[in-house]
Amino acid sequence: MSVHRPLARCVGLACLVLATGAHAAPAPSNRAGQMAEISRHRDQAQWLDALAAIERAQQSSPDDDLLYKLQVLTLGDIGNASRAWQLYQARPELFDAAQKERFEADYLARLVGWSMAYGESEDTRLDEAEDTLALMDTYLQRDGTPLAQAPRRIRLDRLILLNRLSRHAQLREEYLALRADGVELPDYVLPAVGDSLMATQHPDEAIPVLSQAVKNDPSRFQARSELAYAYLETEQAGTAIEYLVSWQKDEPIWRWGPNARAPYANWARYEADLNLAMIRAYSNDLPSAQSELEQMVATGPGNGGLQTALGGVYQMRGWPRRALERHQMAYTLDPRDVSPRIGMFESHIALQRDDLARPIHDDLLARYPNQPSVQRMDRAWRAHRGWQLDANAEVGRSSGGGGASPLGNDDGSYRVSASSPILADRWRVLAFADRRSVDFQNQRINPWWFGAGVNYRFDQLDGELVALHPNDDVGDTGLRAGLGWQFNDQWHIGASAARNDADASMQARVSGITADSVALTSTYNRNERTQWRIGASQYRYDDGNHRDTISTSVEQRLLSRPTLQVDGLGSLYASRGSRDDVPYFNPSRDRSVEIGLRIDQQLWRHYEKHFRHRLTVSVGDYWQESFGSALVPSVEYRHEWQIGAGRIFEYGVRWSRPVYDGQRERHVGLEAGLRWGE
Repeated sequence: MSVHRPLARCVGLACLVLATGAHAAPAPSNRAGQMAEISRHRDQAQWLDALAAIERAQQSSPDDDLLYKLQVLTLGDIGNASRAWQLYQARPELFDAAQKERFEADYLARLVGWSMAYGESEDTRLDEAEDTLALMDTYLQRDGTPLAQAPRRIRLDRLILLNRLSRHAQLREEYLALRADGVELPDYVLPAVGDSLMATQHPDEAIPVLSQAVKNDPSRFQARSELAYAYLETEQAGTAIEYLVSWQKDEPIWRWGPNARAPYANWARYEADLNLAMIRAYSNDLPSAQSELEQMVATGPGNGGLQTALGGVYQMRGWPRRALERHQMAYTLDPRDVSPRIGMFESHIALQRDDLARPIHDDLLARYPNQPSVQRMDRAWRAHRGWQLDANAEVGRSSGGGGASPLGNDDGSYRVSASSPILADRWRVLAFADRRSVDFQNQRINPWWFGAGVNYRFDQLDGELVALHPNDDVGDTGLRAGLGWQFNDQWHIGASAARNDADASMQARVSGITADSVALTSTYNRNERTQWRIGASQYRYDDGNHRDTISTSVEQRLLSRPTLQVDGLGSLYASRGSRDDVPYFNPSRDRSVEIGLRIDQQLWRHYEKHFRHRLTVSVGDYWQESFGSALVPSVEYRHEWQIGAGRIFEYGVRWSRPVYDGQRERHVGLEAGLRWGE
């Protein structure tokens, strides 16, 4: 898109003036007549005729100050702010303060308009906006005028520039200062102000501004879309959807022009459809969003915005490979669009390809450091790449079981683990300390486990190797190794093996008996609503006992609302032991079937911070050979505080009535944990 420069405008205006003059009445020959003619044209707002009369008079009086002044004023009246400013700059002494202010403000306003043009390249797209803002600052500094006392037009036009330059926080400060001064915002700055208020995470302030912008001009698609998102960010998802549905109903898919033989696409309907689908996605209705966007993409596969939106929904559904394909298509259609590049970055992170995500991150951060979406990407990158900390404490008490419980009378677990920043895009070094304590009647065991190792994640492969040592001198130094492979967006399989496994029976450890273990797991994530897991393991105790276990579990979303999710839970478990003469709980055969319900509600959210509470209830049928079956109920209630990106503090209480060797007991536990990092 070419940008019209002042010289080109002046040439065009001169041609128009000459053409007009060619058909005009004969010009008066005396000065009085010339001035009368000029005055008459100006009084009737016939600016082109007035300018032609002035230039004819200047042919006989080229140094006339009054004619020069009238020429400059008339050029300003026509709208040729650039030429008027240039002529005023040549002889500023001819003009009073009000006229000077007008020329400066009109010229700067014209530069503001030019700065909105599509730049020649990404690197130069903001040059004109930066230059115009610098000219504004120079103008104010030259006259020693504080910003608060600057001409109203300049203060308002600055808002357009600050929004263009993504200096959203500065715009908000100047906007609030204008409001404090009682300045009523004109219509043309409202969309920019609303956009920056959203960017600074003040949607409550943006709603009235964007509402006024839309009321003044309903054809402002961007303002209408941002208003819907402002409702969403103030936890009014229902209002946002209703607003977009109403807008959608008012816009036909095709419009007809006067006497047209064929209709033309109604882009307002496209904006309404696209944003309605995305608001549904952000409101946890991802299946509807996917369906609507796939229908739109089928109609317009060459639309990069649609491909990016569909890729974003695929990412939210847990399909990074499908998402990456869509984002790459969108990037090919428009290499200068930021959104598909951020989408590609997110997909590469999910696919464990930091080496491919880094250049995208670095390039976007260098080019768009002030853009909110890029800043969010950078925060996510630093949380992903940086130190990872996990601290957890659990305590529990069992009663009424007659001492048969493998959990003991009192149990506790206290664990702190830390992982280094990612090394060479694949490795983390990790270390942990873990103390487990259990009281078994008159015996107590409370070993400390200290461990260190490495974690590997790259492309489809993940793995871990850890060495750990207990301080109770029971068994040798432990080793744990694991490998996993991600086949596609849905399937993952893993295998692990451990020597002196810390998760083996604590009752066995009281008697000096340790265990090695091997395990296989397979996970199927159909989407964000359905997950299935199956696993098998064997503990090989050093007293010769082998305990084999197989289990499977499923989670299915039953209800999904903007702030409420309800999941159905189910699990099956069966195990057997090879010996029945051991000093720890070791049923020769047992099995359980459990069903449950998890209710997860968000009570408060502000962007990356939220507070949720979660209730899980379940009932299971547990069967043990020689002891029959019994119902086992359990309840758990938790609070979750997210205090920032990758920073979660949670705590909860749990209650259950398990049965061991036919003895029912009551178990109550408390837990608190902190996760810092990805």
